[in-house]
Amino acid sequence: MALRKIRNQYIALFLLISAIFGIGSAFALYQNYSLYRESQKEELIREAYASNAMLEAALADASKILDIARPKIEQALNAGTLNKESAYQILKDSHIIFNSFAANTPLQLAVYINENGVVQATSREVENRVVDLSSRLYFTSLKNNPRLPYAIGNLVIAKTTGLLTFHIATPIVDRTGRFRGIITQQVAANDLAINLSKSLKAIAGAQILVNLQGGNIAFMYPRPNDLSEIDFRLCLYVDGRVKQQARSNGIIDIAANKEYPNRSYVAYATSDKYGLITTVSLPVKVVLGDYVRSSSLLIIFIALAFLSLVYIFWRFYKKAVVVAESLIISFSDALTGLKNRRFFDTEFPKYWKEAIRSKNPISALFIDIDHFKIFNDDYGHDCGDQALIAVARAIEQFVTRPLDFCCRWGGEEFAVILPDTDEHGAISLASEILEAVRLTKLDFPNNQHPKITVSIGIASLVVNQANTTDDLIDMADKAMYVAKQSGRDRLAVFGKAPPRVGQ
Repeated sequence: MALRKIRNQYIALFLLISAIFGIGSAFALYQNYSLYRESQKEELIREAYASNAMLEAALADASKILDIARPKIEQALNAGTLNKESAYQILKDSHIIFNSFAANTPLQLAVYINENGVVQATSREVENRVVDLSSRLYFTSLKNNPRLPYAIGNLVIAKTTGLLTFHIATPIVDRTGRFRGIITQQVAANDLAINLSKSLKAIAGAQILVNLQGGNIAFMYPRPNDLSEIDFRLCLYVDGRVKQQARSNGIIDIAANKEYPNRSYVAYATSDKYGLITTVSLPVKVVLGDYVRSSSLLIIFIALAFLSLVYIFWRFYKKAVVVAESLIISFSDALTGLKNRRFFDTEFPKYWKEAIRSKNPISALFIDIDHFKIFNDDYGHDCGDQALIAVARAIEQFVTRPLDFCCRWGGEEFAVILPDTDEHGAISLASEILEAVRLTKLDFPNNQHPKITVSIGIASLVVNQANTTDDLIDMADKAMYVAKQSGRDRLAVFGKAPPRVGQ
């Protein structure tokens, strides 16, 4: 029982310390992760701002070419001299003029498209093929509203070059204000991506998108293998959330749902001049995965520390069990398994102090096997040991309350301590023990079945400061001798005449 209690206490202590260690480690890791997550968010905002700035710079360069070419195209148009060859020369000269002041730009061809959406010329050549671009977003935007200074097109595969590009276009109108076509400048997505990769830190797993109104994409980094990879639903959602923020830059947290299974952080920066939203998105699981990899040494250290804690507890537990077993052995009678005199001398003073404090009665039974010396001489010591064990079992079956205890006092004598028990309760318990011993059957060799009996002395008192710990046992011992002198196989109460046998 005591050993089980020690085991339970060690297990409870281990679970408590493990819980404290686990909660502390989890809190430390979470705090560390929170700092890492915030640093990643800040980096996303910086990348969104830098990407937006680079995009605006590329569009500004493209618009310069348009600003050079547009008045010349309109002048030739109004003079009646505009044709494919003259348009080609104007676009080519405009590129030459711009390139004399700029280098390493992601700009490709400048294209002149008539009012029907058919390509007439590029800055590279006169276009003799029929290349219809009337369905392009930038063309329809300017055709429907030729007063717009510029229009940005979505990410497409250019029909003139076969490259992944987006466009900035400006309208061409005659002197009456009638729409007569557009000039568009291609911005090569691959070249812009190369410039971005050189300039940005580029967080692993992050995706850069440049959103147009209506969920269209003008640019994407890393470059998609196929335009079908673009999630336009996410673009529309981000566009709506950014408008709700009413800020030029910031970061939003997109929770996982049926449409977007991955929770993501999306940093954004807006371009008022071109009406674009540059976003840099990063799934939270990527942030967590990067953190786990970067903190692997810390996590390994915590795991090793926990394993060390388990090992240390195991070693202490094994030693504690050995000590507890030794203590139990030292407090137990080897033959009967009851507590011994050493246990009594150690524990009884505690019961005595509690009885003084509570002022409740405490009782003691002093039990002696009748004619035990003769029993040993007649049947031998081995049979005597069996009789001692049988009496011990008969006694302990009635000593069931948590604070009650019985012990082997020595030889054929036993003692029972009953806290919070008055004389009446002690007599009742002693009577049960007497009857149980009388009914005990011993089976010895040669078909011998001897009977054994005991004499029990009972003492009860309400302890005061004048009493000592020896008083109660002395009183019970004297009562036991009265029972012996009165014929044995009976009980006697200190200070009272013993009842007749069987009572």
